[in-house]
Amino acid sequence: MTAFYSALAAADGETASALVVPEKRGQGPFNEASIHAFFGTMSEPLKLTGTALRGNDDVRVSYQYVTSDGRRCQGRADVQTTYVFGKTLVSRIKALDGC
Repeated sequence: MTAFYSALAAADGETASALVVPEKRGQGPFNEASIHAFFGTMSEPLKLTGTALRGNDDVRVSYQYVTSDGRRCQGRADVQTTYVFGKTLVSRIKALDGC
C-alpha cells in the first residue's frame, strides 16, 4: 500500500496504475492521466498517515491532503488487494469519509 499511495502523492499515474490489477488499469479513477490531474494540483500532497491489515487481502488506510481550492481531507479507505504475478496489487478502493 505504501508504494501505491507514494505514487499518488507524487502524482505519478503511471506507477500508481502499475500497482492496480491489470483489468482495472487505465479505467476511471485508475486512469494514469486522471491520477496525475487530480493529485498533481494539490496544495498539500497526499500523505499516507496509517495502514492497518484487516484480513488477508484487506487494508484500511488513512491519509490527508489539501486540494488546490483549499479543501482539506482527512480520510480513510478500505483497500482490497490481490496477490498476482508475484506482487500485491490493488483491486478495489472504497473511500469511507467522502474524500
